[in-house]
Amino acid sequence: MNNINLIGYLGKDFEVGTTNSGKLYAKNSLAITKRWKNERGNEESSTTWIPIVLFGKSAESASTHIKKGAQFACSGELSSNQYQDEDGNTKTILSVIVSKFYWLGKKDKDDNKTQTPQVPPKEPDIDYGNTDIESEEAQVF
Repeated sequence: MNNINLIGYLGKDFEVGTTNSGKLYAKNSLAITKRWKNERGNEESSTTWIPIVLFGKSAESASTHIKKGAQFACSGELSSNQYQDEDGNTKTILSVIVSKFYWLGKKDKDDNKTQTPQVPPKEPDIDYGNTDIESEEAQVF
């Protein structure tokens, strides 16, 4: 079984595109932060950035309504993709192909306006290389 569930914060607005076959996709990265106390009792944290991809109506809905900094929960499957960089080295990219997602924003009790989303740490420059969206799409659809 290949199933992964994540909750984190979006590092940027969704990057939207179309596959060679004309299917809409939206890419982003999800910040998952782990916090702990070290042996001296000081709080430490570490953030992992997980690349995510949505397709079709999910991509359209998420990219239209959910923006950078929003808390985001999703379920999907882990996908592995290999490509050659400009130096001829083989690179492997892991990403989550999202099948279900939830926006975890909260309503303000006083006036029913949405609260300002928390801003995650700055997203690092992730080299997605020449990832083949077409082959990722084939694994899900």
